[in-house]
Order: sequence, then C-alpha cells, then structure tokens
Amino acid sequence: MKVRLLFLFVCLAWNGWAESFTPYSRDSLKKGDWFTFECVHYYPYVAPGIQEEIPWRAENIRRVIVRATVTDRSDKSISIDYTLDNLYDCHNDKEKQGFYYFDNRYQQDFGFKDSTSDKQILHVTYDRKSGKALTFDRTNSLYSYSKTYIPFGVRQEGLSANTDVSVQDSLNLDKLVTSTANDLLTGWSEGLPNFPTPNTRIIEASFPLPPNTEFTCCNLDLDTSGDSTVHKKIFIPYPTEYKVGAQKTLLLTPGDSIVQDKKLYIDTHRIRYEGRGNEQNNFQYGYRRFANLYESDIYAFNLSQPDQLEKAFQSRNALFQTVLEKDFGKMDPYWRKVFERSEQYLKGAIILQRYMYYTDKEAWHKSGLLNWQAPHFASVNPLIDYAYNLKKPDAANYDYFLYEYTIYKKQELKSDNLRLNKQKELTPQEDYLLTKQILSGYPKYQVNKVNLKALMGEKMLSELEADYNDFISSCPDTSLTNDLKKTYNKLLPFEAGKNIKETSLIITDSLHLAKGNDRKYILLQLLTWDGLPANILQNALDLKQRIEAEGLTSTIQLELYSNFSSHNAEKVKPYKAIPSQQAQDLKSKGIYPLTILMREDGTILYRRLWDFDIDTIIDLVKKDLSREDKSFNDFIKGFKEGVIGALLLAAIIGLIYYFRTKNKQKQELNRRRIRELELRAIRSQMNPHFIFNALSSIQNLINRSANQEANKYLIDFSRLLRKVLATSEKKLVPLSDEIEQLQLYLKLEQLRFPFSYSLTVDENIQPDTIEIPGMLIQPFVENAVKHGIAPRGTGEITIRLSLQNQLLIIDITDDGPGLKTKENGGFGIRAVTNEFEILKTLYNTEIGVTIENRQEKEVVSGCHVRLSIPL
Repeated sequence: MKVRLLFLFVCLAWNGWAESFTPYSRDSLKKGDWFTFECVHYYPYVAPGIQEEIPWRAENIRRVIVRATVTDRSDKSISIDYTLDNLYDCHNDKEKQGFYYFDNRYQQDFGFKDSTSDKQILHVTYDRKSGKALTFDRTNSLYSYSKTYIPFGVRQEGLSANTDVSVQDSLNLDKLVTSTANDLLTGWSEGLPNFPTPNTRIIEASFPLPPNTEFTCCNLDLDTSGDSTVHKKIFIPYPTEYKVGAQKTLLLTPGDSIVQDKKLYIDTHRIRYEGRGNEQNNFQYGYRRFANLYESDIYAFNLSQPDQLEKAFQSRNALFQTVLEKDFGKMDPYWRKVFERSEQYLKGAIILQRYMYYTDKEAWHKSGLLNWQAPHFASVNPLIDYAYNLKKPDAANYDYFLYEYTIYKKQELKSDNLRLNKQKELTPQEDYLLTKQILSGYPKYQVNKVNLKALMGEKMLSELEADYNDFISSCPDTSLTNDLKKTYNKLLPFEAGKNIKETSLIITDSLHLAKGNDRKYILLQLLTWDGLPANILQNALDLKQRIEAEGLTSTIQLELYSNFSSHNAEKVKPYKAIPSQQAQDLKSKGIYPLTILMREDGTILYRRLWDFDIDTIIDLVKKDLSREDKSFNDFIKGFKEGVIGALLLAAIIGLIYYFRTKNKQKQELNRRRIRELELRAIRSQMNPHFIFNALSSIQNLINRSANQEANKYLIDFSRLLRKVLATSEKKLVPLSDEIEQLQLYLKLEQLRFPFSYSLTVDENIQPDTIEIPGMLIQPFVENAVKHGIAPRGTGEITIRLSLQNQLLIIDITDDGPGLKTKENGGFGIRAVTNEFEILKTLYNTEIGVTIENRQEKEVVSGCHVRLSIPL
C-alpha cells in the first residue's frame, strides 16, 4: 500500500503529467462563446431501471438540454440567447409493462412534429460588472410533444394491441430557463456559471471546463522498461469510455479518481485499479481472468443444438453473477446496468445468429430460447439502451444484437410465401431503405452506419453516394456521422478512376508502373495478419490457374503481400513478405486487408477491403480489355472504309486548327498585355497607399514633438522607399529583398507602437535563390499592425517562412482581437487579392491565402494569415 500511495503522490507532484487548468472567468466571455446545461426532472421510480437519481440514467427521467450562446458584448453589458438543444422524456408506466418515450433528436421517427425545436427560448442582457440580469426578451416557448408508448422488450408476439398509443405532454421552457438564467452570471466561480436551480448542471462549453475526473495509469505494453505513466484531470459530463494510448480504455464516471497499481502490472502483467471508480475498470479488465468468462463455450460454433447453448448460458450466467456480487458489490449503478444489459444483448445476438445459421428451426422454437418474452429479449429496450452501450469492439454487444436482429427481420420477410424470388439479394440501396423501415431512433442510424461502413469496404463509394449523403444529412448523432465520414475519406483515394500514386501507399514505388500503359493490369493485395490463412492462399493459387486458363498470364501481374515467417517463403508463393512499415501504415489508417485491381499505369479499377473474388477480377479485366479492343477495331474499320475521306477530313481539320490557333495566340497575347498593364496599375496604386501610411506615421511623431524619432523614421523611410520604388517595376523580386523590406517596415512601425515581432526563416530556405511577386507580404503585415497592434498600442506579430511540398508557406499571426467576420481588410489586402487573380492568369500560378481568427481554433485571440506560393 505504501508503494501505491507513493506512486500516486509522485504522479500528482509532477505537473508535467497533468494538464494545468486556467478557470474561464465571466469577464472572459466573448461573442460566439457558448455552453450547454442540463435540467433534469426525476419521475417517481417505477421498475425496471436504475433506482438511484443520477442524471445519465435512461428511465424515469426528463432531460432538457439548453444551449446558451453569447450574441453580443459591449463595455457595459453582455447578451445571451437560450435555445433548446434536446428534450428527452422517458418514464415507465405504473400499470402496463412498458414506457412512454420521446426524444426530439429522432422526431422524424415519431408520428408528429414538435413545436419549438432549435428555436430561441429567451434572450437576456446582463450587466457585465455585477452579472445581474437587466432585460428579458421572452418568446412563446410552450413546448408540446407526444410520448409514444412502447412495451418492454424487443418485440411482442403477434400484432401489437397498443398501436399508436401516446400521451400528450408540454413543458414551459421559458419558466424552466428563466429561473436558471436570472442568476447565471452573478455566482460565476471556478470557471463555471452559477446554477441555482436544483438538478441543473453544465455539460459542454466552447471554453475549457474545470476537471471533475482524474486518473493515473500506465500506458504500457508488455515491455515495462520505459515509464509512460499518464496522469490526467479531465471534464466529462456523462459516464465515458476514455481511450488512453492505442490500446487502453478506461470506464469513467464524473467524479471518479482512480489509480492503477503499477507495481502489480510490472510484476505480474495484471491490471488492477484503486480509488473511486475502480470497480467497473477492474471488472472490465478481469473478463478473461475470471475463469475465461469471455472464452466460454457459447463461442464454440459446434453448439448446433439449443440445449447445448442453454447449458453454456447457465454456466456463464452463474459465473457472471458470482463475480458481480462477490467482488463488485459497490459498483456504480450505471456501470452495473451496462454490464448486465450487455450480457442480455450478447445472449440475444448469439441466439439469433445460431437460429439463422442452423436448419432445424423447430428445435429452436421448442427450446424457448427464441421466445420474445424470455429475459434476454424482454428485459432490454433497444430504443433507449444505447445509453448503456459499450463501444469497444470486444464488448459492443448492443451493436452486435442490433446487427443480428436486423438480419433476422430481413430473413423473416424472405420467408413470406408471397415472395417468389427468395434467392434475390437486396441491392445496397434496398437494404439501406429497408433498415430505415425496420428500425427507429438511434438503432436505425447505428445499424445503417455499420452496414454502410461494411458496404464501403465491398463496393466503390460512387455506388453508395446517394445512401451516404442521405445518412449524413438525416442522422442527428454526430458521433455516428463523423465515424462514417472518417471511413469515407480514408477510402476516397482508392476510388475507381483514381491513380494508385495518389494514395500514399509506401509499396507503390516497388510496383514498376508503366506510364501510359493501360492494356496490362496489376492485382495488388496487402494482408497484415500474422500468418497467411490457408483459404486465402488457396484462393490466390486458384486465381493464378484461372489466369493461365484464360490466356491472361502476360496481361495480369500478381503483387500479393502477406505477413509470414521467412522459412515459409517457398510454401506461400505467389505471396511475398509485406514490408513491416507498409503493414503498420495500413493498420494505422484502418484500411486492411486491401485488394486493388489497377491498370499498369496505376489507374484503379476495383478496390475491396477483403480477399478478392476470382470471377470479379477476371470479368473486370475482360470488360476493360473489350472496351479498349472495340475502340481500336472501330478505328481500323473506319480507316479502311475511307482512307481518302479521312485524309481529306484531317487536312480540313488541320487548316481550321491552324487558323484558330493563330487567332487564339493573338488573342492570348493581347490578353496578357492587358493583364500586365492591370498588374502595373495595381502596384502603382499600392505604392502611394504604402507611402500614405508611412507619412501618416511621421506626421503622428511630429505632432507628438518626437523630433528625434521622426528624423530616424525619415531616414529609415527613405531607405524603404528606395527599395519599394526599385522593385515596383519588377515582376518578381528575390525573397531576401522582400524580407529586408519587411524588417525595415516593422522597425518603422515600432517607433509608433511599442510592440514586438519575430521573423523566422526555415533553414532549408535560401532567400537569395527564391523569387516572388513584389509587395506581396507587406499588406498583410500592415493589416496585422492596423488591427492587431494599433487598437491596443502594443502586442506581438510573428512571421514564419517555411517550405512544404514545393510551396513557400508564409504565416503571419498577431495577438489582437481578430477581424470581424464581415471585414475584408484594407485597401492593401484588396489590391493584393486582385494581384493574385492576375498572376494566376499570367503565369498559371495560384497563390493561396487564408485569413482566420485564432480564437476559432486556439485559446488565444488574434488573426492568422497564411500565404501559399508555388515554387
């Protein structure tokens, strides 16, 4: 115990292990800041569900989430808009076996529309000094909604006797929010607003929130030679699966403070935690240690009879309950519910899977395992149980059940006697739409996300574009849409028609692609498993024989890679050893195993995240060759039928092309001359603009009787002016001249304002050998001085020049208040922007520019300008 306490003390003492927190004060609130708070009402407890009054339970609770957004701020006041973000209402019926449910995130699945979603509830203006509310602008915010009655369990036997049963309810949002909003800012402390109303708490914000949970653990693999202890203090609004490193996941509840026993791990490689919140984590990591709980007989696929499976369930359940009661009696009720529900969903999923797999359906019906009133079906409520869902791949039993249940429902439809073509497979679009009809709420989107991700691995993205766009636009859960977007973006470079060279695959360089050769093909397969499965090897050997039989040996080149022991190299041919770096790269990107069919020039024809289908590969090659051959034969046939006509037509086309080209060249020459004159006109305007700004600075010094500074300013100004005039007529100037000019300008401006600046040039840049358009950078630096320095009289400007992928990157940042959204900058920036367009026309060079406020992505304010100049 002393060792453990010492370990905790050292972790807490070493500030490098924990992020420091700076409270966000009331006075720091600025326009655009927001936070959401939750108002909870607990209904009287009616079983089943969690009896303890905790705000993240799913039953017997009404949860209203309100978003507060700062819309205006002045020297004396600050204005906040309050809008409804989410309303969740669920309570069990006292008499009937079911619950009434409403969630406005999934209102499209209910038989009505709510009345106030996303509308403003309240607009309040506060005194900045005292935090007291000055004015209230109320709207008619009586929220009316209907809660649908849903019987307990997955489904009922036969037709439901309670079709479309609902109860009307309403909530005065104005009254609910006003009591909270009135004193929200007066008691702001420790980085949090004041919530005088009971059962009200903050859950999210655009600014950092004070930590409410902490943990200390070892992010180690079996190698314990290095110390990688992690100590963190974080804010979480709800129970969370928090990922630490690549492999470790902690189950955290707000208020937890857990410490891993590091010595135990080093000595025995066993994981154990202490402190508040240890129970759910010890239980999670103890699955395999408790008599192989997750390696029990239920995973044996030879359990073809229901009585065998039922016996395995009884053994597993007895072990589960013993462990739960003996070692984890004090577990948080939420996590206890999570594990209990997870067990029921696992049983239900395995039963459905076995029932669909084996042919003796009658035995399964007689066993009672497929009885919808059995505990593994009747004690779960999928519409709301996503609140108790573990998302780890090896524990996501809720998702596993939804997947199997959806397949079961679709097989039920196929079993109907009115369906003649029972063997016909659904198209991806039909499958997607059918799932939308079978399920509702969160389950619908979860299953469709999983299906779409699986289909993305099987098919080209273009085939799924309509379903993908529909999902992204209709799904209200950003965690699901972000997950699907991530998969889409990972696979986009491998889409048909794109080139393998654009995918950043490390192994591309070893493929010996032939430029312009599109009549030969390469089949690339990259497997990252440890070892080569026998069926995969056999499939490759069958493909090789088929290629020989089809006479395509010289047409299709096999590039097959896998991970195997070197002494098996001869046995696994035609496979070659995959480079370890390539295998790691694929695993990190989550795109394995990967199969690609491409033309020899690298053009992708087919991509699949699994083993290849032989018929598909051969058919694609033949089809592509046929297209090429047909085009070539049509050309030969036309040539033979009309040699003279073709030659005559070619001559006419040649003459037309000659005269059109000459005319086009003349027009292009005139256009370039006009654009060059426009460019000179802009630069001649920019020089007076710069001179005017400089003379204004001199005048300012003279008015302040700062004669010595004014004299120094005039000397430096004359040097700067000579450089500007010397380069104004040049199309391009050395980067070194532009840097010197910038330094002169900033030194001059420092006479006006006591600000600091830094100008950094990366070592790999040689300023004397790089040329850029003159007066390109200075207008943006002037803008930084004008908007970032001048209003406050001080500040800091940072200029950095770097090279990235043949681009000269120029970053200009200041720490001022930033630019207003509608502000386009001064004349200098507008002139440079026009110059960019002209340079693009003259030299086919597109100079990129982005201007953004730093507070949108950073914790500090200011403006960040980035110029990208192709070299």
